[in-house]
Amino acid sequence: MPYPQPQPPGGSGGDRGGSGLKKAVIGVVVLAVLAVLGIGGLAAYQAFGGGALPTAAGNAQGEQLLSAKDIQELLDGRSQALRSGEEDTYLAPFTGEAKDTQKSLFENLRKIPFAQAEYAILNTTGTSTDEYGDGASVALDVAFVHKIQDVDVRPVSEWYRWIIKRASKDAEPRITKVGPAPGAFGAKSYVFYPAPWDLYDDMHVVKKAHTLTISDKKHAADTDRYAPYIEKAAKDDIELWRANGPEDTETPTGFVTVLEPDRKTYSSLYGSQSVDWEAGQSVAMPTFDAGFGGDEKDLEYGGARVKMDMSGNRFTNATYWPKLVQEISHHEFAHAVVQPLEAASGGFAAESRTRWWVVEGFADYVAFRFDSELGAWTIRNDVTGKEFSGTLPEDPGAGDEVSTNYTVSYLAIRFMAEKNGEAAALRFVTDQYRHPGQLDRQLREATGMGESEFQAAWAGYVRSNS
Repeated sequence: MPYPQPQPPGGSGGDRGGSGLKKAVIGVVVLAVLAVLGIGGLAAYQAFGGGALPTAAGNAQGEQLLSAKDIQELLDGRSQALRSGEEDTYLAPFTGEAKDTQKSLFENLRKIPFAQAEYAILNTTGTSTDEYGDGASVALDVAFVHKIQDVDVRPVSEWYRWIIKRASKDAEPRITKVGPAPGAFGAKSYVFYPAPWDLYDDMHVVKKAHTLTISDKKHAADTDRYAPYIEKAAKDDIELWRANGPEDTETPTGFVTVLEPDRKTYSSLYGSQSVDWEAGQSVAMPTFDAGFGGDEKDLEYGGARVKMDMSGNRFTNATYWPKLVQEISHHEFAHAVVQPLEAASGGFAAESRTRWWVVEGFADYVAFRFDSELGAWTIRNDVTGKEFSGTLPEDPGAGDEVSTNYTVSYLAIRFMAEKNGEAAALRFVTDQYRHPGQLDRQLREATGMGESEFQAAWAGYVRSNS
């Protein structure tokens, strides 16, 4: 969902075309199809028939060259070598170009503090026997199941396809090709490939108390300059939730941010969709072993990944870049904090999903809570003198109304916080993420007003503050 945010004038920075300060977009990716089905990761693959080891067709009796045990040992060996840092052992079965790319991948992965990192079988196709005397060849769809320390509350995954060949029983299995797994449901966004560790030959990682800020090594100087401001925003968001968020929530205490100035590369990250004006995005990562919904503790989302376009005016504005880098970071990290709270949707109807004005209003509330000057400027720019329907927006709209819809959504959460306290507002957000179909009850508990009454009071608040 796009998030346009005009910035205050001043400074010599601009967008890629040098045309001054334009509206940029921040998006939060919601995996709608998986959410509707209530599944993610392994469950998504299994639900559509993955997981069987192939054999020779018909009644062929060729020698078995790649058994389920052989393939599992191949995966276990790579998992163990990655955890222990044994590069030669990890690379041993790879050949040709696959070995070169896996060398970079291994070295990049070793820079990340994983609490869990292992490979798991998703699906296999091909022939595991030597039916025709030319060896066995299998296409193995494999999940890189991982949990980054403090960032993920449940394991998440990225999906690859390995081509495995074995010439004879006397030969070792070889992995001859590695790439992304075919897209689930016909969409590559569910594969979460490529991650930055796939893209960069030498991945630069700035590690701080609450953040991992990642880029290509050639952008290390810029990344080092921005990282302290990104860390400050992360610390703010985490402390805000710790102080006033509900105690019964399981949320991250750290974030991953990828900074990428090349638009094509940025757009490709995690296979997520992007729009032309987008400045950043929080990509929701489904829990690898989540089931088909039901138990609230069986979280559908294990975490999120944030990516930002480093060529945008937030990073290049000569005067305001420290303020603007923190603003986009506050917004995206707010999405990431509450991502694990989101329940699986019960359908495509609006009431079965977390309301748009809650999702984006909360993220903007957090951003402007830490920069009231920027918040006031945004209201003057986006609401004052603009057409206002008095209805809580259910989507961003189009054209000039987009900025207005974001800002009035921010004012909805701010109104709630001013009326009954910030803790009540954060409890409302939590409850709406968990139970999106109970908006009227949630508003009554947070504000003492039902949906219609709240909407009327909020509309008056918007008009009086603009």
